[in-house]
This record gives sequence, structure tokens and C-alpha cells, in this order.
Amino acid sequence: MNLILFGFKGSGKTHFGKLLSIEMHRPFIDTDDLASELFTKETGKKRNAKQISEELGEPGFRALETRTLELLQNVQNSIIALGGGAVLKPENVELLQKIGQLVFLKAAPGKIKERMFKGDLPSFLDKKDPEGSFWKMIQEREPIYRSIPARSVDTDVLDEPGVLAALKSIFLLEEPHLGL
Repeated sequence: MNLILFGFKGSGKTHFGKLLSIEMHRPFIDTDDLASELFTKETGKKRNAKQISEELGEPGFRALETRTLELLQNVQNSIIALGGGAVLKPENVELLQKIGQLVFLKAAPGKIKERMFKGDLPSFLDKKDPEGSFWKMIQEREPIYRSIPARSVDTDVLDEPGVLAALKSIFLLEEPHLGL
């Protein structure tokens, strides 16, 4: 069984995913890194997820993301962190539900904004109106995230050990126990 973390950029998917993988001795997979590897394999060009998104545009990046998720079909017992837009396509959600337990990492919009605006702006925000495009993105994605059948962990309410304990308990509850 895989534990699949989704939510907004800045909600802690990669951070908590890496920590949980260490604590539970499970492989960690970041789908943005996997998409970068696939892009390099297909094009011969080495790019990170942001650069790929800028080069291909949103539709091209989403297509690459779907091909990336298809590579996960035989993955077992891993902690997987998704890019923020991976669950926007219903067919991606269907595929992910077959390979593991989805967990929505929730964080307050203000906290997400603070984290997103710290460094380089993500490619999906409008450089001319980052504030407006941020709030538009929140309004578009939040209902989609909430509609996905998934467990959820609020990263604002719990401290780091609390988030890890919640994720670990979800993993252990969902993991099939052989011989029972």
C-alpha cells in the first residue's frame, strides 16, 4: 500500500513525505522529480518541474504529469508526494486511488501564500498579478481537493511530530495485514 500526499504547493507534501519515509523505512517518491526524469528521458533536456511547466505550458505539463503517474502503477509500500495540480484531472485521481491511500495535507491559504511567495514564484501564478492569481488558484483548487475521497491532515493544527503521527497512523490503518 502506498500513502499518496496531495494538496497545495507549500502544504508540506515533500517535507512530511521525506520525514515519514525515513521514519517508516519506506521509499519516497516526489512526482515532480519523477516528471523531470521522464522529461529528460523523452527530450534529452534536464529541467526541473517549474522549467518544464514554463517550457510546455500548463496543458503540456499536465500531460507529462499524467504519464508520470502511470509509471507508479506497480509501486508498492512507498510514500508519494504529488505536485499540487496532479489531482485536478479525474482520471489521475482514479489511477491514484487504485495504487494507494490519498491524504489531503491541508494548510491555511495565508500560510500557503507565505510559503509560495518566499522564493521564485511558481510558474502557475501570473507574474503580473501574483496576488490575484494566487487567490484564483485557491478558489479553483480547494473545492476539487475537498471533493476527493481521501483522509486529511491539517498541517496548521498539528506540529511536525503530530503530522507525522497522523500520517503514520493512516498508513498503518490502511495497510493490509496479512494473515488476519
